[in-house]
Amino acid sequence: MSVQRITIILLFNLTLWLGVGWWSAQQPTAPVVPVFVWQNLWADFKVWPASSTIVWSPEQGVLIGQDSREMRSIASLSKLVTALVVLGEKPDWQVSYVLKNEDQRYGSIIYIYPGETVTIRDLWHASLLASDNTATQALVRAVGLSAEQYRQKVIVLVEQLGIKDINIEEPTGLDPKNQASAQAVAQIVQAALSHSEIRQATLLEKYEIITKAGRSQLVTNTDGFVRGAAALPTGWQIAGGKTGYIDEAGYCFAALWKDQAGQQLVSVVLGAPTKEDRFTITKSLVEYASQKY
Repeated sequence: MSVQRITIILLFNLTLWLGVGWWSAQQPTAPVVPVFVWQNLWADFKVWPASSTIVWSPEQGVLIGQDSREMRSIASLSKLVTALVVLGEKPDWQVSYVLKNEDQRYGSIIYIYPGETVTIRDLWHASLLASDNTATQALVRAVGLSAEQYRQKVIVLVEQLGIKDINIEEPTGLDPKNQASAQAVAQIVQAALSHSEIRQATLLEKYEIITKAGRSQLVTNTDGFVRGAAALPTGWQIAGGKTGYIDEAGYCFAALWKDQAGQQLVSVVLGAPTKEDRFTITKSLVEYASQKY
């Protein structure tokens, strides 16, 4: 190829390159597409596998709520209401009571039987520690309350506490019409565990009943945290709690917690799928709330 031809080709390519550059410079600048960064302005949302949950702080209010205003059967959490009603009658703990056939209730382990004589203190502990339905029914009768008188006392109690979303038909929680929201249960827990008689009973791992005839019966706490069967939330100690279960309610647990600084939290789990889940969900709830708030 001659030198002249090579020169012509190079000049043509140079002219073409310069022309393309000039044309590109005349075109409008392409718009800059902004990169959008999501900013999460709220705490991470997490759903616990239970029907209703709440963590409530006396200082800050509701920290976590999951369907916490929904009315649900609360099973043996009702016994905290019953305990408050019984305390209102100023019981003499040493008074004896003979269990009657009409006191018998099923749905839990029965520790005391019709015809046996025990004290009101024994009935109290069997109700709050072991969630004994028979003992709970007997306890109400032992302080002189009929079924109707009990219901009237409950109405007065919930009015005094300012609780709207609660309905208690009978003392044990076996009736699925015993219903409340998780928020209402949190209020009941706070009120009940402010009384040393209730708080101390719920924190006992075991209690021995000795009937008048001399039969010894050991009752154990249904609270896995108190028994050491469930791991406590990190940094918190349990200050009292109550379990519950019937088919309509699922597995329930409500408790008061305290940390080393004296701060308090109330946790409520309604409708957990298994007995163990009510404790693991509670642990997760309390830890999550304390981290976020």
